[in-house]
Amino acid sequence: MITMETKPKRDQSAVMDTPKPNSKDKKLHKELNSTTEVKIDDPRGYSVKKISNMARLIDEFTTLSKKKNLIWSFTECDITEARRKIKEYYDKTGEKISFTAFIITVFARVVANHKNPMNALRKGTKELYVFDDVDVMTNIERLLPDGTKKPVSYTIRKAHTKTLKEISDELHEAKKTKRVQATSGQKSPMLKKLAKNVHKFPKFIRKILLNKMFSDPIFKKKTMGTVGVTAVGMFGSGMGHMIHLTPHTLSLVVGGIDNMPWNHKGEVVNREVVGLTIAMDHAIIDGAPAARFFHDLRQWIMYFCHDADWCFKSLE
Repeated sequence: MITMETKPKRDQSAVMDTPKPNSKDKKLHKELNSTTEVKIDDPRGYSVKKISNMARLIDEFTTLSKKKNLIWSFTECDITEARRKIKEYYDKTGEKISFTAFIITVFARVVANHKNPMNALRKGTKELYVFDDVDVMTNIERLLPDGTKKPVSYTIRKAHTKTLKEISDELHEAKKTKRVQATSGQKSPMLKKLAKNVHKFPKFIRKILLNKMFSDPIFKKKTMGTVGVTAVGMFGSGMGHMIHLTPHTLSLVVGGIDNMPWNHKGEVVNREVVGLTIAMDHAIIDGAPAARFFHDLRQWIMYFCHDADWCFKSLE
């Protein structure tokens, strides 16, 4: 049996005591994610928990992803202006615009401009399916009735045609929905049932379905979209990058945000900077197209998105 025990006061013995910063350093310190200690109330000194069906599915999913010829690229972007505009909108309207929605909005537009090979899925070794629609699979966190949070995959269909406001509203609505669907688009009842219950199937059936998902571009697009965005930075703070596995040809991970020295208009000043990681299937995307795509993505995030009708102007 596992119970939660409140962390003892500083004058009592504790396994780990967190020092409190003085008033000068308070702004430099971030609150820890946990202020409690987990006590294992078992004479053996350990507890045994069952691995969930969903965790086993994720393990099988990542095992198949490892077979892809993935390469990674890392960069940072100045997002000071973008964050300022998002805050201004909140101060004016009281409505929150998701920073993840901002990244997805820009990412989808840039992918549409580089759809071959960025928005392509391979079938076998001889065919490449290049799609017009950019369907972005991302992760959201939904609050359950018992107070716990559950990560859910969600696909924004035709994201390259939607504005920042539309995508932000869609993500907010998906988090509130009692039984969130795996996608915003229409799909057959069979696929809806499959997406909902696949983790409950026996292993051999899951294996058949996953193999079909990885080998059939049309089925893959319907179930997982064409590209992926994972925002791990929303769960913590500070600069960081993540090397990730992905079933997609192209996938973006949004890392942490931190104040860092940055060359801004010829002067080195502190700016808000986000870490970005892109994973690409090297069997489809070569180095030169990857470099051109990454360059355009950075430019759109830092500069060109500010005057685009589908970005911040859609908030006016």
